[in-house]
Parts: sequence; structure tokens; C-alpha cells
Amino acid sequence: MRRVVKLMEDWMFTNQAGKRHPVDLPHTWNAADGQDGGNDYYRGTCVYEKKFQVPEFQDEECVYLQFHGVNASARVILNEEEVGTHDNGYSTFRADVTKVLRTENVLRVEVDNSVNERVYPQKADFTFYGGIYRDVELLIVSREHFDLDYYGGPGLQVTTDVQDKKGIVHVKTYTNVKNLAEKKMQVMVKLIDAEGNLVKAAEGYDTILEVENAHLWNGIKDPYLYTLQAGLFREGELIDTIACKCGIRTIHVDPDKGFFLNGKGYVG
Repeated sequence: MRRVVKLMEDWMFTNQAGKRHPVDLPHTWNAADGQDGGNDYYRGTCVYEKKFQVPEFQDEECVYLQFHGVNASARVILNEEEVGTHDNGYSTFRADVTKVLRTENVLRVEVDNSVNERVYPQKADFTFYGGIYRDVELLIVSREHFDLDYYGGPGLQVTTDVQDKKGIVHVKTYTNVKNLAEKKMQVMVKLIDAEGNLVKAAEGYDTILEVENAHLWNGIKDPYLYTLQAGLFREGELIDTIACKCGIRTIHVDPDKGFFLNGKGYVG
């Protein structure tokens, strides 16, 4: 099953002047000059480095290096090998580093928050802080797993609606397995209510769950959420699992009458 090893402490940071000092994450080099009102904060490239021991994992598992937020562009080098680049300061990205890992590892992340034509927004009324400002971790998973290689997504897509007073929960899952049936594998999904009770269950990577008398999400008045769990099974054995929160509700906008939530209009 999935395991996470956090890489948040004992980094070495090199600033634009070439000076090095230890830092823990989250970190930005614009903590002072980015909020002094001068609008002349440093935008360029700085470097983060960290040494870490290889985590324990089995032959039937693989290891991803996962970043939840690096602003704005990143070049990731593990053991002197480039394992990935990323342009976007606000999204998760990963790299499968199973074959690159050694007993002792050196991770280098070159981070650039300078103005460029690849990352939006280009201009805004806030500071474009440079740095690694969200978690960095090693994610250990089964070699067959819910997809981790599609633009940082979780491999799970959930949409909801209400039809004839029934809650409709459409679930699509994505795996790195090309043919589940040939490998005697299957996906099972479960919808759990806020009290922990099983509401609905189904088999399939693309399925719809119908919920009688669904408890609707109603903004701050009643922000009720269900939990959608998906499991990947091989010959009946659970080998990977993911989950997300979801609210069942309807939303639409009328050009004349404004915004509607669960059939109720909100004007102004």
C-alpha cells in the first residue's frame, strides 16, 4: 500500500549571491523583500539541495518524488541526473525515481521565479514568491497503481449532480494498467457519508453511483461532504487506494436571474 516519506527538513539553500545556509521547508527567499512595499524583490534562480537515505521498498513497488508547490519553474536533479522540469508554481508534479535512487542520495532543485512567458499569471497585485513552499515527499506505491503521471493528477475524477431528487456521483479512475481484465485486476469504488457509513459501492473504472435522499452540499450553511474511495485490486488483493471529498449539489447561472445553488437563487 501507499507510503509517504516527508523531505521537509535539513535542506541547504543557495541564494542569488551564492551564499549558503540551512533551511527547512516550506521556504521562500522573498520573505523580507517580497513584503517591504518596495516592489523590487528578487526574481531569479536559487538552489535547494538535500541528502537523504533510500527508503525501504520492495521489488514490486516504485518510488515517486513528489512536489506539491514550487514557484515558479523548477529543474529537479537527483544523483546528478535530471529527473524532471516543471513550469507552474501552483500545481503538484512528480517523477518516478525508482531507477535513479542509491543508498545515499543527493537531491538538487533549481527554482526560478523570474518573469517568463511560460508561467501565468504574468502580472498581479501580489508577490510572486520564489521557493519550495509546499511539501516535498517520496511516494512509495505498487508498480500497478492509480495514474500518477498525468500532470500531477490523482488518477481520480468525481463529478456530481442531482436528478429526480437522486444524487448522481460519476466516478472515473485512471490506472497505469493497460488492460485490467487480462491482469485479473479490478477497480472498486465506495461512497462514504460524513458519519463513516457506506452509502453506495460499485465495480468499474467508469461508473455512476445513485444516492437516494442525498444530503446536499449547501455552501457555508451546510458544507456537507461525502468521501469517495477507490481501490485497485489484483486477484482480490488490494494493492492501491485513493480517496477524495465530494459534495452533491447542482449549480447553474441564469443570464437574467443570476446564480442558483440547489435550485435556490442568489442575487447580488
